[in-house]
Amino acid sequence: MKCRLGLVVSLCAVSAFAGDVQRPAPDAVKAVTKKVADWQIATFENQEEYRGIPLNIRKTLDQIGDRQPETDREKYVMTFTGKWHDWQWQNAALYAGMNEWRKVADDGDVYTQWLHSIAERNDWKFYGAKYHADNHAVGQCYLALYEEFKDPAMLKPTQEHFDWILENPKTGTLEWTAKPTDAHYRWGWCDALFMAPPVWARLAKVTGDQKYLDFMDQEYHATYDLLWSREHQLFFRDSSFFKKTEKNGNNIFWSRGNGWVFSGLALMIPDLPTEWGGREFYLDTFRQMAETLKETQRTDGTWSMGLLGDQKEYPIPETSGTSFFTHGLAWGINYGLLDRATYEPVVFKAWAALAECVTEEGLLGHVQPVGAAPGESYPDKSEVYGVGAFLAAGSEVYTLAGEDG
Repeated sequence: MKCRLGLVVSLCAVSAFAGDVQRPAPDAVKAVTKKVADWQIATFENQEEYRGIPLNIRKTLDQIGDRQPETDREKYVMTFTGKWHDWQWQNAALYAGMNEWRKVADDGDVYTQWLHSIAERNDWKFYGAKYHADNHAVGQCYLALYEEFKDPAMLKPTQEHFDWILENPKTGTLEWTAKPTDAHYRWGWCDALFMAPPVWARLAKVTGDQKYLDFMDQEYHATYDLLWSREHQLFFRDSSFFKKTEKNGNNIFWSRGNGWVFSGLALMIPDLPTEWGGREFYLDTFRQMAETLKETQRTDGTWSMGLLGDQKEYPIPETSGTSFFTHGLAWGINYGLLDRATYEPVVFKAWAALAECVTEEGLLGHVQPVGAAPGESYPDKSEVYGVGAFLAAGSEVYTLAGEDG
């Protein structure tokens, strides 16, 4: 069953691939990835037209109605229906995926130029709260371009911003509901492990300065020590989830939240010095998460929005978490961290399901809207961060599919 615009579809790939998993043709992987990349660039400036609005926000808008349009309603409409600013985390995740895609695309210069134009019009700077990890994510793109072009102007704003953080560190608790708390100044939610650590690690790599790597490692361990479940080998979204449960009684482990972490590790590990003593911790965390993901994949090839919830409670597929997992797993095989025979069927099964959720036009459907917990998704709605995850996944799956095994 295809996810196509104009059709009422509740599931992608519902008959999906329960038998033998077929290796996708590399050209087919590249073609669908390119279609999604090109569609996203073509619709980038009016991205809000394709966005699903979270259920809680829709309810709030309905309750507000036409009252006080200059205050409450305007605040919600502008926040969730306008174009995300170039530097916001939503778009930064797209750039991270586009950066991976340009490395394998036949016309990679097109995507390089597009990313460069975004960075140029924002002067290679960060905006918003100086500490907040979400505002740092765009640095992944900046530093990747700096590595290629070696223009000091591309590096200077990132280095100055992070030097300021090092000179003005926060050391308070990461507990989400504590008062006071530094949970938003430091990395008190698992999504932050995609947004900030890869930038700090890459900055250490391009400058050769150990202080950035030391800070990243210190803060990453603080988040890990709080949010990592040793029992389940997954991350709680934040400390407020410790006692929240699915209907079946299992803990709630949000798919995209763990996708942020897993894909972030795949992006960051290559930048870690091979001789660095702290590197093995990140390799172990990645392998442990991969083991859990192998065990929690659904029969349709995707992962439920609540990873340990019953599939009947999550009948609708979700492509952002699934794309992040597919990216990380495919990368892990390509990088030599994961056993090919064990994980290749997981990757190809997931990729087949994801490809079914791409419309003829190139829209990636069933991307859960902005949230912090399991929610809903729609076959004809997308989001830029989900596309970024898909592009990263397609880049690695293309490489994997082209190998003999």
